[in-house]
Amino acid sequence: MTANNIHSAAFTGHRKERILQNSEPCLLGQIQLAIIEQVEQLYKQGCRTFYCGMAEGFDMLAASAVVACKWQFQDIRLVAVVPFRNQSARYEPLDKMHYQVLLHEADEVIMLSEYYYRGCFHRRNDYLVEQADVMIAYWDNIFKGGTFYTIKKAQQAEKTIINLYK
Repeated sequence: MTANNIHSAAFTGHRKERILQNSEPCLLGQIQLAIIEQVEQLYKQGCRTFYCGMAEGFDMLAASAVVACKWQFQDIRLVAVVPFRNQSARYEPLDKMHYQVLLHEADEVIMLSEYYYRGCFHRRNDYLVEQADVMIAYWDNIFKGGTFYTIKKAQQAEKTIINLYK
């Protein structure tokens, strides 16, 4: 894919517990800085729209990074792709508040379903892959879970994947 063809990117990554397994909490800040750097690079290549699945952990770090980049790049767009209306019901209280702020800051919210159903996260992940020219990931290279599912789908669709996992 050439730089001129990058119009949209989507995020996929692990939840906070998996990211922090055997790590220090400061890792979350380091990941968010890496996301900001990647968003800035993609913006310079023409990317203006960033899709986020709004899961607790990497997704919310990514959405926050895009919101932060809006100060510098006013035409950048955050699209929140919500698998079902009460997605944040089981989030910790601070994460619930952060989620609501991010939905408010999003340029568009796409609600894929009113209610939870088996497979709704896969549907959300498929939607992210379909919309994106580039996937920005935080994947630990373990072949299980939603992030692996999304990476596999992106590979099958021959999408560019940028993995921030170190």
